[in-house]
Amino acid sequence: MINRILLRSYIKQAALLFVSLGLALFAFAWVRVWVVSLLDMGQFQNILEQLRGFEKLSPISFDSLFTYQGRVGLTYDEPIIILCTVIWCLSRGSDVVSGELGRGTMEMLLAQPISRAQLMWSHATVAVGGLALLCGLVWFGIFVGVSVTTVDETVPPPSVDVPLFGWTIPLQISEPQVESFPLSERVDSRAYAAPTFSLFAFGFFLLGLSSFFSSIDRYRWRTIGMVMAIYVVQLVMFGLGKAAESLNWLQGMSFFNCYRPQKLAALVAEDGLSAPWDWSTPMPDGMLPPLIYPMILIVLGGICYLLAARQFVKRDLPAPL
Repeated sequence: MINRILLRSYIKQAALLFVSLGLALFAFAWVRVWVVSLLDMGQFQNILEQLRGFEKLSPISFDSLFTYQGRVGLTYDEPIIILCTVIWCLSRGSDVVSGELGRGTMEMLLAQPISRAQLMWSHATVAVGGLALLCGLVWFGIFVGVSVTTVDETVPPPSVDVPLFGWTIPLQISEPQVESFPLSERVDSRAYAAPTFSLFAFGFFLLGLSSFFSSIDRYRWRTIGMVMAIYVVQLVMFGLGKAAESLNWLQGMSFFNCYRPQKLAALVAEDGLSAPWDWSTPMPDGMLPPLIYPMILIVLGGICYLLAARQFVKRDLPAPL
């Protein structure tokens, strides 16, 4: 079903982009962990307490952000991580049909003893394999960052609270002590396996969607434009749904609602490493079991790929310009 010559050709085409994005994702994840270690936990908590009214706009509760595990997990919601994933998915998905047509190479490829299905699934293999490796590099960057980072945390002197007056009286007058410890004592890198899978599912859906639009068009720029238009509309719907309670129903109509890496990481912190993978794990606020959300994206991406293959096999290809 997959042609080895096509695979080698597509791997060479994607190699430069893959290396560039891979280095960016790995380096950013590592640096992001280091930046987390620079923020004093006590000061950070005081700042967040002043912003409780905006907690609904946060991917997770502020209580989770008071932990190093939760703050490191925010890496998966960083714009750079999302942007690099989107760039890979759009570039590889849009290249399947409209990219080949735009370059004028489709006719030459189909003149060889290969089928349209072989061409389609060879593209998909390289794209999905590259996506899985990129997601793995994000996790590996976090793992390396957690393993080598040391945290300096300020420990305030002991104090006592006076209930009626709301006073806090220190029990001794001294400078706050600074305690140093490896970040790996507070953060378990294995907790981010489930969020990494969620990032992969998000990218897989975008790959399938891009491939479908590529299969029905002949211009790559138009394919990218249509997918980006859907992406922006869905992002706006998701943002409006979180910002206004009356528009909360919009969240359920956005595929961003299924991208919940922080929820999966929070489950690990609360119920252990196996919690995100357990279908029977109880969820708050009427949420579905944790694995349902990435699996929805996987299924939708698979449907898009099947529709793309069906359209590509049956369509009449335009003559090269």
